[in-house]
Amino acid sequence: MATRNKYITAGGHRHRYIETGTASETMLLLHGISSSLDFYEQVIPELSKSFRVLAVDFLGFGLSEKPANKKYSLELYADLINEFLEKTDSHGPSLYATGHSMGGKYLLASALLYPQTYSKLVLSNTDGFLHIPFWARGISLPGVKQVLKNVATSEKMSEKMFAAAFYQPDQVNRDSYLKNLMVARNPEAFDTVMSLNRNLKQLDMNRTGLRGRLKELNIPVLVIWGDKDQYISPKTARSVHTELPCAKLEIFSDCGHSPMLEYPEKFSKTVREFIFSKTNYPGNQCS
Repeated sequence: MATRNKYITAGGHRHRYIETGTASETMLLLHGISSSLDFYEQVIPELSKSFRVLAVDFLGFGLSEKPANKKYSLELYADLINEFLEKTDSHGPSLYATGHSMGGKYLLASALLYPQTYSKLVLSNTDGFLHIPFWARGISLPGVKQVLKNVATSEKMSEKMFAAAFYQPDQVNRDSYLKNLMVARNPEAFDTVMSLNRNLKQLDMNRTGLRGRLKELNIPVLVIWGDKDQYISPKTARSVHTELPCAKLEIFSDCGHSPMLEYPEKFSKTVREFIFSKTNYPGNQCS
């Protein structure tokens, strides 16, 4: 991806982002866990033909700052997204956003805590609809954490875990695959994942009450899911589609957890057509 990295301060921390395209419509791209904005690199060139594209590394990931012992929460990430949008002069009636996996959950939090921000949303294989047992916090205890860190960031295990994000990993652009694999192996980003684990209650859509507020989202939402997703079951897509009052569901065949890397042309086309469509979906109450 030839677009030059930029840096901006939000919440007192340095964030990497990229900006490309000159259209009046803005598309914000938010990545998933153990990832970075580079996860979108195969779709950014195509999307930038229709949008001013902004993609940002979340706090704790990619090339953004990774503060130790940060108290992460859905509210924190929503605040950071809002500050980022303000500082990049992106607020307005033509602002759209796409969130993948963890980024989808943070995008929903952003849309609920800062209503009227977005005109349409795209959620790709989104997190936020799974029950996370409270005991899961235990994996972030010091002794357990170090063992897991050694395993998860090892070359063999990290590649195995990363490959599981795709139905056919050998079909993914090799340069993108290797670049994003190295991001997934970053030990500092693993520390962020452990910090997220320690703050499960503040990052859970159910426990924070945000899932119960999804009916407030009266803007069109496109839900994209791979039918072979091994990380978050395609069954979850039905829940997402049902709980959002104005949603359209697109299932990608023979696709895993990462449609923007597995089917970049189809992903870009599907997103673009949804954003510029005037359709109100049957049975839903779109604004």
